[in-house]
Amino acid sequence: MYKVSYRHILLMLGGVISALIFAEVFIRLVYPHPLVNQYGNNVSDRHLPYKPQPLSVTSGTSVSQEYEYKYKHNSFGFRDVEHTVYKDNDVFRVLGLGDSFTYGVGAGFEQTYLFILENMLNDRSSVHPTVEVIKAGIPRYYPETQRILLQHYGKNYMPDLIIIGFVPNDIIDTHYGLDAVVLDRSGYLKTKIANDMGLLGHTLYNNSHLLRIVLRRITAYRMSQIYDPKWEEVFVDDGYHEDDWIAIENEYSHIVEIASSIGANVIVVHIPGKGPWNEEHHYPPKRLASWAQANNVGFVDVLPAMIVESSKQDLYYSIDGHANPSGYAVIAQQIYDYLVTTDEIP
Repeated sequence: MYKVSYRHILLMLGGVISALIFAEVFIRLVYPHPLVNQYGNNVSDRHLPYKPQPLSVTSGTSVSQEYEYKYKHNSFGFRDVEHTVYKDNDVFRVLGLGDSFTYGVGAGFEQTYLFILENMLNDRSSVHPTVEVIKAGIPRYYPETQRILLQHYGKNYMPDLIIIGFVPNDIIDTHYGLDAVVLDRSGYLKTKIANDMGLLGHTLYNNSHLLRIVLRRITAYRMSQIYDPKWEEVFVDDGYHEDDWIAIENEYSHIVEIASSIGANVIVVHIPGKGPWNEEHHYPPKRLASWAQANNVGFVDVLPAMIVESSKQDLYYSIDGHANPSGYAVIAQQIYDYLVTTDEIP
C-alpha cells in the first residue's frame, strides 16, 4: 500500500508558498500596481449611479505610472469650482457633459479642455457676456448617464449651451449598460463580476499585488464572455454595435429635448481615442455629423486636428490612453474655433 509522506506534502506546500511570496515581492518591485486609484472616491446618489465624493480631493500616481494627479471636487461632486444655480443675466452659461476625457484625467484642472475653453472665450477682445462653463464630466459616464445628469441636475443651472464630449468607448459603455458597474461600500467602482466575488475576492484584491492582477484579468475575461463587446465593430456601419449606436442617438435626442425645454442649444464634440488612426476611425464622426445635421445640433470633429498635431508632439499617454495636457489643448482649440465662427455663442 502506498504510504502518504507528510514530509513531502509539507515540502511541496512550502515550495508553493515560497514561490507565491517570491512572485508577490517581484511584482511589487518591478510592476507597482497601487490599490488606491483615481476613480476610487465615489458616492451613491438619488438619481445617478454614482458621482465623485463632494468636496473631496483624490491624489496619487496613475496605475500606468505616467503622471501624478490631484482631483478636487466641488460641493456637488464635479471637478470644478463652485457654481450657484442662479445665473446672472449678463452671463452665458455652458454645461459640459462627458466622461473621463471631459473630467480631465491625466491633467491639472487648469489643463482640462473645458477650463481652457472657458478662459479662451473670456479672453476675447470683443464685447461679449461673461462665459461660465460648468464642468460636469464624470469618469465612465456615457450618453445615458449624461442624460440622467442633465435631466435631474444639469438643467437646473439653466445653461445656454450644452457641450457633449463623445469618445468612441461610449459605444462599449452603452453596450455594457448601467448594471455592469456597481459602487461598493468603500467608494470604488467595480464590475458586477468583481462584485460577485464577495468578501474573499475583495480581501485578496486589497492585500496582494499578484492576486490583484490575476483577479483583474479573470474579471476582464468573464466580462468579455458575458457581454461580448467587439471593439472593431464600433467603427462599422450597421455592424455588431448598431443597436448601441441607435441607443446613443436616442439619448442625444432626449438631451436635445431637455435642452429645448430650457432654451439651450447643443453641440456634440467627437474626441478620438488614442491613435494611430486609419480610415475606419472616421466612421464615428461621419455618423455623428449626419445625426447632428438632421437634428439641428452643432458638431465638432477633433480627429483631423489630432492627426495633424500628433505628427508634431505626443497628445495621449501611451499606456493610460487618455489625452495629455497637449491633447486637451487641441480639443479646446477646436471647440473654440467652432464657437467663434458660428452663432452658438455671443
